[in-house]
Amino acid sequence: MPGSLSSQRSSIGRKVLIGFGLVLAMLVTIAFMTWRSIRNFAEKADLVERSYRVLEASEKLFREVIEMENHRRGFLLSGEKIYLTGYDAAREDLVAVLSAIKRDTKETLGQGLCVARMEHLLAPRFAMRGVDLQTRRESANGAAAALFNGPEEDEFIRVIRQEMAGLQVRERRLLDKRSRLTDAIEIQTLVVMVVGTILTLIALVSASGTILRDVSARRRAEEVLADQHNLLSSIIDTMPDHVFVKDVKGRYIMDNRAHRQFLELVEGESIEGKTVFDFFPKAIATLYDADDQEVFERGVSLRNREELTLTRSGVESWLSTTKVPLRDPAGRILGLVCVSADITERKGAEEQLKRFASQLERSNAELQNFASVASHDLQEPLRKIQAFGDRLRVKCGPQLGEAGLDYLGRMQNAAERMRVLIQDLLKLTRVTSRAQPFERCDLNAVVREVLSDLEVAIEQKAARVQAGPLPVIDADPVQMRQLFQNLISNALKFQGPGETPKVEVDAQESGEEMCQITIKDNGIGFGPQFAEQIFVVFQRLHSRSEYEGTGIGLAVCRKITDRHGGTIVAKSTEGHGATFIVTLPLRQPSHQTHE
Repeated sequence: MPGSLSSQRSSIGRKVLIGFGLVLAMLVTIAFMTWRSIRNFAEKADLVERSYRVLEASEKLFREVIEMENHRRGFLLSGEKIYLTGYDAAREDLVAVLSAIKRDTKETLGQGLCVARMEHLLAPRFAMRGVDLQTRRESANGAAAALFNGPEEDEFIRVIRQEMAGLQVRERRLLDKRSRLTDAIEIQTLVVMVVGTILTLIALVSASGTILRDVSARRRAEEVLADQHNLLSSIIDTMPDHVFVKDVKGRYIMDNRAHRQFLELVEGESIEGKTVFDFFPKAIATLYDADDQEVFERGVSLRNREELTLTRSGVESWLSTTKVPLRDPAGRILGLVCVSADITERKGAEEQLKRFASQLERSNAELQNFASVASHDLQEPLRKIQAFGDRLRVKCGPQLGEAGLDYLGRMQNAAERMRVLIQDLLKLTRVTSRAQPFERCDLNAVVREVLSDLEVAIEQKAARVQAGPLPVIDADPVQMRQLFQNLISNALKFQGPGETPKVEVDAQESGEEMCQITIKDNGIGFGPQFAEQIFVVFQRLHSRSEYEGTGIGLAVCRKITDRHGGTIVAKSTEGHGATFIVTLPLRQPSHQTHE
């Protein structure tokens, strides 16, 4: 059966192709012959029109010659310049008319010679204007009349009239000949069109007969198309999302089972021809209709729009809706296709997540306050331990003996380490709890202040610290100072025995919005596997006996760069120094910055 259907379709296709191919070939041939006839007709009609223009222009030329001669005569007799103005105007018109005649007769040899003779006759007359003007100025009143040669003027006019008459006779002959030729071409064109139309009708009737004989095959094809439509409907019905199609008037054309269930339609209730106003409250339906009109009028898609809706029974639900225009092959909008997903559960989860985030934010704030208060409260017992330890050493030192003093020293050292640890923890919590607003901050000035604070340590270790030009950025100046102090002091501290510390601070802009600052040293370095571990609180790579510290300084640096919207990374190889790369924005959002 499929093979037979395919063979019949192929046969229909060949017949249709051959029939319409013949019709198309005939139409192309007839169109070409008609076009050629029309083009010939247009060319001959243009020649006829040109002859009419030549005849009309020849009459005008003779009138302008008479006009020019009359104005010349008036000027010679009266000497008034108004005649001279008229003479010039007539002369310009005469030249224009002569040029038009010359243009329209350039393809006719006899007419061209006639125009050339008239140009030859008119050239001396044009040249006489200057002579006439000079003559009139040098003559006494009225004496110029004697200079006017009447017989010569009459002879000039007669010759011009004779030439003009010859030109008109020849042009009328050409006009008669061209008119007859135009009539013949018109008849030929009409015959071609009539014969072509008849032949085309015959071919169309023949092709139509061929197609009508295969109507049954076309019906079978329509049945196949209906089956495909049913298959598509079945596929759409299996989709869990709401799917429907509307026409440009907002009326439903088709939808799937999920959409019908959402609308709570009863069995057998049809959606076709209805609008949103038939299923939703007026306020919600108006919003849906406005979205539809936007798609129809602007031809744009509305994608993933989240909206709260009500079912017929009044149950609230959230939908994520996408509406796209439905177009025909010519690009005209026929309607829209909508896909809506029920996101009620997701919205509930998002609301719960927001509540959890709010609770977590309050918890963090409480923890920060607790850490700050606890750190302050812990420092008071430490101060008492250190104070009473000092009193015990002064007043009872001899009685304690060597072992007692050793125990007392260890106790005081532990208290001091605890004090430093608490202070460093306070620094870590204050990065956000006591942060200052961003302002324009010159990092050059910040580094100078840091180097001034570290002056004693630099002199003791004979260190060399070089700082290149640094940018001006939006930042918290106090935290920038804390950042550079931690990084430079670490570079001075983590040195091998007998080594002279060398520290280089440099910067370069990374695009238009970011800058990159590098702090490079020649210290002991660390293995690449510890590049992230060193930024974790309390993480140390060396014992306290080797290098002092609490392991919080770099964690503070990471927290400062995070607050500024930047990053800090470390690169190093053990024994070959370390490089810290700090990337910071040049500008912070305006609402966070104080100029």
